[in-house]
Amino acid sequence: MEKLFWGMVGCCTLVFGILLGAYLNKIGVIGSEPETATEAVSNEEESTEEASTELSLDEVTAQVQSLVEDAQDNYATAMIVFDDDEKVDREENSEVSSNKGESENHVRTNEAVDPNRNGGHEYFLEEEPSTEETPEEQSSTESAPESKNNGEYQYQLYSDHVVITKYLGTKSDLIIPDELDGQPVTELGASSFASSTSLVRVDIPDDVTVIGDNAFKSCALLVSATLPDSLTSLGVGAFDTCTALVSVNIPNGVTEIKEKTFNNCLELKNVTLSKGLTSIGKLAFFGCTKMELTKLPTGLNTIDDQAFFSCANVNATLPKGLTKLGVSAFEDCTAMETVNIPAGVDTVPNNAFSGCTGITELTFRNGTTVISDNAFAGCEKITEAILPRTLVSIGLDAFSGCTELATVEIPRNTLSIRSGAFSGTKLTEVTVTKTCSYQEDSFPEGITINNY
Repeated sequence: MEKLFWGMVGCCTLVFGILLGAYLNKIGVIGSEPETATEAVSNEEESTEEASTELSLDEVTAQVQSLVEDAQDNYATAMIVFDDDEKVDREENSEVSSNKGESENHVRTNEAVDPNRNGGHEYFLEEEPSTEETPEEQSSTESAPESKNNGEYQYQLYSDHVVITKYLGTKSDLIIPDELDGQPVTELGASSFASSTSLVRVDIPDDVTVIGDNAFKSCALLVSATLPDSLTSLGVGAFDTCTALVSVNIPNGVTEIKEKTFNNCLELKNVTLSKGLTSIGKLAFFGCTKMELTKLPTGLNTIDDQAFFSCANVNATLPKGLTKLGVSAFEDCTAMETVNIPAGVDTVPNNAFSGCTGITELTFRNGTTVISDNAFAGCEKITEAILPRTLVSIGLDAFSGCTELATVEIPRNTLSIRSGAFSGTKLTEVTVTKTCSYQEDSFPEGITINNY
């Protein structure tokens, strides 16, 4: 319709121009030239002949006026038709847009902006966020626990299990129930029994797989805790500072003893470690001075910082698969007698065996490159040290105070021997490579130092 309108306007304008030009030419306004004398006589003769056919000025003006009025009428008619068609188009677009919006979760606009401003192109419009829940959200909603309290326990009731969050009772001998509200108890939550002043013995049900962080921390009277075979996870500090705890049997499903699990259990004596154990965390048995331990699991690969610090009765052989040994891991374990550093231990860290006064035999497998500061300081019963060929560096005071150490073989690959490394030993002669760097006090006074 728009093209039709502009076409009619153009035609009317053209007709009007042609007629106006003809009229102006008639009256001599345009297209006239100066007349000569001969032409004047001729024109006078011709004017007489044409007078009968020539239109008067008033008649031409009337015709032009009529044409202009017709053009205006046609223009008005075209505008009315155009407006009607445009209104119909808008209504159709509005209906289409409405139907489309309903089928696409109601595309919304920014406040009062015309939704048709983009000609139906909805990629400029913001889509209303979907209110439908994803399967994960539906699952989360369905599994949301119900907090319960039966007077003795606070717990979270799920659709298929129960997590105990707080013990409210005062029993000394406690058998934790297998079920609550018809669902199995599978987890003892973080700090759920912590700081109890009554618990002496506790029996944990068979379905429990998780004992949370600090679950029994600071239960000062707790003597015995029976752990189920189903257990797979012991949390950080689970029995931290249970100073009366005497014995514990860690089920085979537990692969990690985490940080401070049995920290400062001063009376802990009998411990059976899981056969599947791979890692013992920081301070796991820190200060368990009465603990008697002679064997570590063969799959154990990590003994972290101060794991057995000051465990005076531990006398265990390091497993061959060990790859990480932490700082002060066995410091002051005075019952240790034989130490064989596995090949996977690249670095013997600071104070790893410092103060282990019972060690009489020390051997290394090739693989260790660094013996760090004070690693064997004060191990006064070591008489001989045959160091690995792979050794590059011996740290500060590494063997200081090893008062019985009389023989040591330093490898050709060793490039650095720090201050006090062998101070206080019985060494009288040692051989090092010419490229090895050492200090004046790296060895005892008066020692003979030879070169390879």
